[in-house]
Amino acid sequence: MLAALLVLLASTDTLRIIQLATVPAMDGQVDSVVWGPPAARIVVAGGIARLWLIRAGGGVYLAVRIPDSTAAWSDQLIIALDTQGDRSATPDHDDFLWEFDRDLDSSVVFRGTDGRWQPPRGDPDWRLGTDREGGGWSVRSGSEAAGWQVVIRFDAEYFAEAAGEGVGLEVRIRDADARSSATWPDWPPLSQPAALDDRPGRWGVVR
Repeated sequence: MLAALLVLLASTDTLRIIQLATVPAMDGQVDSVVWGPPAARIVVAGGIARLWLIRAGGGVYLAVRIPDSTAAWSDQLIIALDTQGDRSATPDHDDFLWEFDRDLDSSVVFRGTDGRWQPPRGDPDWRLGTDREGGGWSVRSGSEAAGWQVVIRFDAEYFAEAAGEGVGLEVRIRDADARSSATWPDWPPLSQPAALDDRPGRWGVVR
């Protein structure tokens, strides 16, 4: 019964942004005391990852707490947004993808162009480096023996332009040592999880 419930929680494909009166600290530390109940749970190799999505102080905050005791710089949290909510078959100009490594310096951000993901300024060697922000977003992370956390603040405009169903969202967590990935929304178990990155039409919805 518990296993079935966890799968159901992981596969729900619509999330709602919760309004908070207090702006959370951008310190990379995430817990239910400050952030409240998680919006989604994702079954990963190390246990259950928890995801929060809140609106506060003119921004939208997405936070993920990931259980993973085998720390590797190449552990990843992938976040993708379809800002227009047009659910295209392949990445368009309104689609963005962030690959946050456990070592944030190695992180990359992409934008859709002609059905493919393109790096900033067309430079395939571009990395975030010591910066922790970009065009309308900023990120912080924290790591401990039992796992790691990421907090991303988006300008509200990322979530204000979608028509129809709402903004599309994908979350993918990659455990480098376990060589496994898990996604929200759920992706067919016999498929490659990374393939969801290229399918905006299959992402979940944020309202």
